[in-house]
Amino acid sequence: MSTGTENAGATPAFQKAEASGNATVTQVGRDYTENHHHRYERGWQYLRGVGIDAAELDLAEYAFVDPAGPTGAGQTAWAVSRLTRPHERSHTLVLSGERGTGRRTAALHVLLKAGVDRERLRWLVLDWDQPRTEQIPHTPGHGFVLDLTEYSRLDDDFYTGLGDYQKAAHDDGAFLVILTDEGTWNPQTLTAAPIAHLRRPPAQQVAESHLRHRAPDRLDWLASPPFDTLLTDASQASDAARLAGLIAEADEADRDAVKQQFTDWRKHLEDWFTTHSSADDLRERALLMAAALLEDTPADIVLEAADKLFERVGGELPPGGPLAGRDLRARLQAVNASVVGEECISLDAERHGLAEAVLKYVWQQRPQLRKVLLEWASQLSAPKGIAVRHIGRIADRLVQLSLLPGGSTVQSVMSEWIETGRTKHRQLAIGVLETMALHPDTGPGVRGWLYDWAKKTTGSGELVSAVAEICAGRLGEKYPRIALTRLRILAERNDDLAGKAVADAVRALASAPDRHLLVVSEIVQWAESADRATRKAGASTFLALTDLTDTSALPLFSPQQRAEDPAAAGIEDLLIRGWQAAMKEPSTAAQAHNRLAGWLDSTDLPDAQLMPIAAAVLRGHLRDAGAADLLTSSASDLGRTRRKELLHRLVDEQTPAPAASAPHAGDDTFPTQT
Repeated sequence: MSTGTENAGATPAFQKAEASGNATVTQVGRDYTENHHHRYERGWQYLRGVGIDAAELDLAEYAFVDPAGPTGAGQTAWAVSRLTRPHERSHTLVLSGERGTGRRTAALHVLLKAGVDRERLRWLVLDWDQPRTEQIPHTPGHGFVLDLTEYSRLDDDFYTGLGDYQKAAHDDGAFLVILTDEGTWNPQTLTAAPIAHLRRPPAQQVAESHLRHRAPDRLDWLASPPFDTLLTDASQASDAARLAGLIAEADEADRDAVKQQFTDWRKHLEDWFTTHSSADDLRERALLMAAALLEDTPADIVLEAADKLFERVGGELPPGGPLAGRDLRARLQAVNASVVGEECISLDAERHGLAEAVLKYVWQQRPQLRKVLLEWASQLSAPKGIAVRHIGRIADRLVQLSLLPGGSTVQSVMSEWIETGRTKHRQLAIGVLETMALHPDTGPGVRGWLYDWAKKTTGSGELVSAVAEICAGRLGEKYPRIALTRLRILAERNDDLAGKAVADAVRALASAPDRHLLVVSEIVQWAESADRATRKAGASTFLALTDLTDTSALPLFSPQQRAEDPAAAGIEDLLIRGWQAAMKEPSTAAQAHNRLAGWLDSTDLPDAQLMPIAAAVLRGHLRDAGAADLLTSSASDLGRTRRKELLHRLVDEQTPAPAASAPHAGDDTFPTQT
């Protein structure tokens, strides 16, 4: 399904296969043109879908609270009817409401009531910069949830494209539920997709319903101290669900601890900091914060980290070093920590959630300490720092702080460290920004930053390499299309800052078998672009993928693999197109011929896969500059033999032969070299 128009006179050949998450992958045998007239391969067309946890589905099916709508019936009952009525049934539905109305749970509830099997429900991963209906899967019998809350507006093309999607979903028996807020969805007359406006369900009812399902014997806890005042009319459904979950999982004697955890241990921390407010308590305060930052980390690292923070705020360690002061047991007792596992220090073992709460409390109550905390965290996680092996844990903690009031400090400091090339801070800054780019709250904004940084013509080499490194990491694993867009912008730069960084990043992305087709499709699209900068970027990046001196060079596939996996045949077709584009581009033509020559000389590549590709690349281009040298120069016997066979074949194809001995026009079989 496409919102664009196909090339006149050219009928694309499609192949369908199941992708990860049961999304359908469509292999396009020829190019076709969308309404923006870009030529591209849509082998990686559809968004990836991920399954839903069974516990979440249980709550959606058995504990869903459905407030009455205008007619007196549940507000989702109308939505379900639109997906199930025998006539004029809709296969697309919009659920609109503010955050906290339980839209995700409502979507799952509606799809379950519409008869979609649990195993066929999918949450779509938004691996795009702008929503496009042609990328929404419509796998037969499946139900998809698409959350568009992060988009302040949607293009008209998206609304009109829903008409095409509705037809495809109807034909395949698929359903799509779109989640938006009240300010985003404004289709006017462009789409007829039904919309249900959700209101926030009463928090008390949500908590009761969840407990009735998970721990019915504890339903009375909600009506008695200390829980009877925790939920108010302003509480969100997510707050109620969290409280019910804490109660269901708590020990019978832990009621007060459950309340403390639900309130982020606020009263506990207020009392603790009041009690430990003298100058003699500063080392214990530093230990509490070190234990919070490095939860479940070896004791020697936590103690040394605490001393470094103590020194940063002007404290002087007592003479005697490790022999000075109280024993570990006494110090841990003072900060309510315990030893777990292999001599690791934990705040959460006895007071779940306390570690995160400590840092949040200090961040909010002591704003003047924020930059000190960031510098300290960087010192610990810098190369050769005492906690460098725990940088992921530190990054996660700082991302949580970025969500708080004043959290922009985290973002601005991380950006400054990268842009100014502060090497000792670089590792943590990249870790934090990578984590922020994946977080549901900070992700859209940080991914926008990476896009803007990639476009900066005055950006430093440190900034360029940081963007490429983030794109090659976890961001590229979850959102490969988004990562590739930023890498393309970097590759289009006119300077030499981005070449190696982009090549390394693209090779890293392509190294995963499930991303081979996606990555190569995108790179070949660049190389065939009508835009000169994009074309050059694509050609040079394609050649980086074919570098046999790198262990992540693109593989060739055996005939059996090609028969079993449509993506394998697709890769080889794309290799041919990519090489032809690189040879056509003046800036890479010589390198492209040399790279193919290297493939012909390689003993690692079997003739059965290599020779048909080489023949297809050179067919009709024997008179092109570079082709003669490619076919006549080789330093190895294997290379000379292959070139001789290749040249004879290509010349014979251009020479009329007697009918009795004419080879089959599509025969690309070559003698196997032994």
